[in-house]
Amino acid sequence: GKVFCKRCVMDTSIPGVRLDENGICNFCHMHDQLEKRFPIGEEGEKILKRLAEKIRKSGKGKKYDCVVGVSGGRDTSYCLYYVKEKLNLRPLAVHFDNGWDSETAKTNLARLCEKLEVDLHTVIMDWPESRELTNANIRACIPYIDLTDDIGIASSLFTTAEKEGVKYIILSHSFREEGITPLKWNYIDGKLTKAIINQFCRIPLKELKHFRNVELHDLIYWVLWKGIRIVNITNYYDDTGEKVEKFLKENFGWEDTGQHHMDNELFALVYYYSRKKFGFDWRVVELSAKVRTGVISREEALKALEQPPFFETKENVEYCLRKQGLTWEEFEEIIKSPNKYFTDYPSYYPLLRKIRWIIWLLCRLHFIPEHTYEKFFLAI
Repeated sequence: GKVFCKRCVMDTSIPGVRLDENGICNFCHMHDQLEKRFPIGEEGEKILKRLAEKIRKSGKGKKYDCVVGVSGGRDTSYCLYYVKEKLNLRPLAVHFDNGWDSETAKTNLARLCEKLEVDLHTVIMDWPESRELTNANIRACIPYIDLTDDIGIASSLFTTAEKEGVKYIILSHSFREEGITPLKWNYIDGKLTKAIINQFCRIPLKELKHFRNVELHDLIYWVLWKGIRIVNITNYYDDTGEKVEKFLKENFGWEDTGQHHMDNELFALVYYYSRKKFGFDWRVVELSAKVRTGVISREEALKALEQPPFFETKENVEYCLRKQGLTWEEFEEIIKSPNKYFTDYPSYYPLLRKIRWIIWLLCRLHFIPEHTYEKFFLAI
């Protein structure tokens, strides 16, 4: 049976989770290492001020000095506020709309950008294409069916940064609030995406007008040739607990979209599917992170996991399936089909393992998101 980590709520049934002789998991050790590497408080502020100086210099004479990915959810909203008000930068907010934005998220984004006086650039995905790409991921039987949207977000951020001549993309993934997901749960790369589209998408890749894949050569071009850097500033400020929500509500009339990622209504299906098919409960990662940072107790986290997720109602899932054009029967068939992982399809991963020291270096130099190394090589 599964054995729980003695410190958080990760357990040994999760691919990539290993316990040490004291019963503490490798994700807890990873968290402690990241805590050392990314200080918050005064030291974190100093690091961000130095970074802001660099960003300002790189953006001299341009309309914007950085691009910030936004969804209307908690983390990206607070990040945009921080970039504009605390770091005094001139951001362009970039949003990728895959056709699943919740009304709350849309309102949040509009209010936030208006109040902060930040321009918003929305990349709207063609709906028939968006739907077919998600269905291709479902047919591929991989755990994470939102893979192509994450590629869409990446390509939107890079192409916008390139067009505007901006050298910095700012992200807001928080290991303290959200944790790091096991690699087998949601590995993403352009070669894997291409393989899934070629095998399962009913629209051939070259006929997809609105979708732009991000392959290794694209990343090399943007990161090494164009010098576009990706910085995750959330690592350097304390974003844990209710204070962020409270601040956003009071200052921007922000409304809670209901847990991480629920600014995108497709996530009711994303989570339901991976729980039903793989037994993966996405809440484990986030709850474990909150236990490690002391936002909630381990007992509270275990109690929360006994309840089914609030957004997984039959009504929500049926709404998602209807919108995706899938019947319950088709969906049930896919749930019963053999489970697949990224390792069952062609991907860049074998190559990335060979050049892992280069990945380590690129993370340290802020060329790519700083947790990439941990996620790719320590969370599997």
